[in-house]
Amino acid sequence: MDTVFPAISSQLVLQVLEAAAVVASAIAGMIVASNKGMDLVGAFALACVNAFGGGTLRDLLLDNRPFYWMSNWWFFVAILALAVPFVYSRQVFALTNVVHRRSLKMDAVGLALFTIAGTGIALAHETPLVIAILMGVLTGTTGGVLRDIVVSELPDLFRPGGLYATASFAGALAFVLGLASALGYTNAALVGVAVIVTLRLLSVRLGVAMPPPQWLIDKGPDA
Repeated sequence: MDTVFPAISSQLVLQVLEAAAVVASAIAGMIVASNKGMDLVGAFALACVNAFGGGTLRDLLLDNRPFYWMSNWWFFVAILALAVPFVYSRQVFALTNVVHRRSLKMDAVGLALFTIAGTGIALAHETPLVIAILMGVLTGTTGGVLRDIVVSELPDLFRPGGLYATASFAGALAFVLGLASALGYTNAALVGVAVIVTLRLLSVRLGVAMPPPQWLIDKGPDA
């Protein structure tokens, strides 16, 4: 285990991934809040739900204490520092339409970073590979599910066809395979992130999808 996951480099990579994931997911949550016409409290709350939901579930299942957002309380300060200008700055408001067009990309990046960080943290707890991949998928997807439930939207995770959990699973698997092939921790993490972002954006932009459920096929296009 020590030769595959060197303690210093893997820990640093995981910390960077998780910090970047928090920022990307928080911004994605704020974008959803702005679309719903929420105020500062709503934007901050939705950003926190999106940024901390998946990691909290992961820590609960792995019995990891304290929760990562308790150990890194400055995450809350950083999210609030992002939320205030996002809600009140004229310059940021002028860029709102541009930001909205990038919201899917931010969500894809957050999904990718949290998936790989979650997988790596589970591996550091010496869980079986299958469980580590599952932890990665849960970490990557749960925040978005909770965010969409809060705003009364059907979560992307449960929409038929789109590559969401599938992209997360494929990236986590690519990360694990990269580590097994001695690709190096950082390179394996980058490969995993790239796989998830690519699959997610292919799904959104080009309609690449899983086959539809049989019950939708039986209903037909006019159902």
